[in-house]
Amino acid sequence: MGDGNMEYESNIEPPFERLGDHEQHEWTSLPWDGVHNKVLYFDRATGMTLELAMVEEGAEFPQHYHTTAQTLFLVSGELESAETTITEGTFNFIPAGEKHGPYVAQEDSVQFKFFNATPTYILEDGDCFVYTYTGETLDAGTLEIENLGRENILVP
Repeated sequence: MGDGNMEYESNIEPPFERLGDHEQHEWTSLPWDGVHNKVLYFDRATGMTLELAMVEEGAEFPQHYHTTAQTLFLVSGELESAETTITEGTFNFIPAGEKHGPYVAQEDSVQFKFFNATPTYILEDGDCFVYTYTGETLDAGTLEIENLGRENILVP
C-alpha cells in the first residue's frame, strides 16, 4: 500500500481554445457548400464544443442527427426549415438523436452552438462526419442504422 499521494500523468492535451476576437480566426469549410464553422473551445477529454457556424445566403445545411445534445443561438441572419423560420436572437435546444433541418439561409447567418460531446453529424442517408478538435470534419463513412428517417434515431 502506498501513502495515498499518487501522481497521475495524463496523455490528454489541454482544451483547444480560441480566445478573444473571433474575427482573427478563419472560417473552416464543412462538407456542405456555403457552410463553415469556427471552433472557439473544444474539451479534448469530453469533446464538449463551443463554436460559431455560418451558413451563407442561399446555402443549405442538410437534415441530420447528432449523437449529442446541441444548443443553437442565432446571432445574425435568418434560417428557414420546413417547420419554422429561425430569426436573429432565437435560442433552440436539440436533444441527442433528434432529426433537424434542412436549414436554408435567407441571408448570411451566424449561429453560436454548444455540443456536450464531440459533434457528429449523421445525414439521413447514413453518411457520417465527426469533428476534429479544430472543427474540421472527418468522413466517418456510411452508417447502417435501422432508425434512420425517424424523428429520433436513439428513441424507438
